[in-house]
Amino acid sequence: MKNTHINSELTQHPYNFYRSQSPDRPLRPAPAISCEYNPIYTGYREMLFASTGYQIKRSAKEFEAYKLLLDKWSDGEWEGDYTSDALATWMRSTPNNEGRALFNKALEYGIESVDNPPTIMKDFFAQVDATPELFDMAKVQKGADVLADLSPIMHYLANTSLMWTSTTLGPVSRMVGATGRFLDVANSLSRFVETSSYVVGDVSSADVFQRFSHSLKTGVNVRLMHSLIRNQVIKSTDEDLINFADRGHPMSMRVGANGGMMFSLYCVWYSASLGRKYSREDYENCAELARCISYINGVDFHWLPKDYDECCLYIDHSLAMCEGQTPFTEGLNKAFYSGIPQLLAARQASPVLAKLMAWTTPITQDLLLGINQWSYGEVIFEDMPGMPKRSAWPNYLFQLIKFIRPKILRLDQLFPGYETRVIKRRIKHREFTNKKFVSLVAKLMKRSDSSEVKMSYDSHDHSTEKDLKSAR
Repeated sequence: MKNTHINSELTQHPYNFYRSQSPDRPLRPAPAISCEYNPIYTGYREMLFASTGYQIKRSAKEFEAYKLLLDKWSDGEWEGDYTSDALATWMRSTPNNEGRALFNKALEYGIESVDNPPTIMKDFFAQVDATPELFDMAKVQKGADVLADLSPIMHYLANTSLMWTSTTLGPVSRMVGATGRFLDVANSLSRFVETSSYVVGDVSSADVFQRFSHSLKTGVNVRLMHSLIRNQVIKSTDEDLINFADRGHPMSMRVGANGGMMFSLYCVWYSASLGRKYSREDYENCAELARCISYINGVDFHWLPKDYDECCLYIDHSLAMCEGQTPFTEGLNKAFYSGIPQLLAARQASPVLAKLMAWTTPITQDLLLGINQWSYGEVIFEDMPGMPKRSAWPNYLFQLIKFIRPKILRLDQLFPGYETRVIKRRIKHREFTNKKFVSLVAKLMKRSDSSEVKMSYDSHDHSTEKDLKSAR
């Protein structure tokens, strides 16, 4: 049955919007931007896969052996998250934000706590409640444990390296830029803290994605927020935001699945690039975690890469056949690499601390850019707009870390009580990433008398197409 009320305004879309509307139609070919090999992320792919045994593909031809599988994934580039998008459409139709109140109640206490919920809300929470049945949750938890074993510093280094995918990876850059939430650094505090909390703390939790866990509630909130954004984006006629014919859907299932991979496998591979050894089992557990995150992001279960090897192929293909810079790249680079350090300095109540942070801003910028140099290589810096001048010292620092870190880790294993220390450190890491870090960032990025930092994930409940267009 077609659900045309959802996409009745999408007359510019050359293909049916959701696969569920026409499940028997042929697969749709990849959008033009995903049909050509793009070498921009070659250095990044080399870094990611260096410890895995997977050989990156260096041309579009090398992917041809996997055509049937890749065609299925390409089909997902044309559509978003049907169930969540329908829920977002319904929520916006309710008076006095009643839809949000019912959603929050169902999320907190279960759909059975809501009297006569609409069918779309029941469908949405049926998907949420099915999570433990669809995935090997023991493996998912082990994947979260692998992430929790990372020191908070290493975990945040890994996630900082992902910032550049937000500025330079076409579909992500367009949507992060379009919302304006990160271009306007001073007014992006809630989104920054929400994002940091989710991608570091929640995905490495001790009860990761159990039905009433904080991590699942956060993931579901993020999924709905993406649909609320998509609700406005798909109505736009601004080709910098949307151009179905050439780029497919700007917030597609493919992008959602990439998020799942980035917050798990990408982070562990980054850690491996700095000297830590991981087993095949570690990677397989992180792949199951990645699949679970992707599903919670709104990706159809049958569409997901089915195992670790398919995850590797999926990531390699997504980065090798992608759109690069967008009109938002320069502004996002300036916001991330200059705006945030400068805002931190400006927001300190103590004049001494403010001067100290202002003085160290160039060092902070050098370190941020050094993370990118290590992760992406030098080629991607060519003609990269909005980037401060970078120094050579961070590269030597990371080389030193790679040399020393495995020796320290090996020495730790030789002393008695190693397993007990691992468990204790894991608990401390989780305590920091789930609680203390969020509090620390909130304190650093706001004035003492401000209440602008919150963790409600509702900043797009009332956003409009005009809000998106005003991002520039």
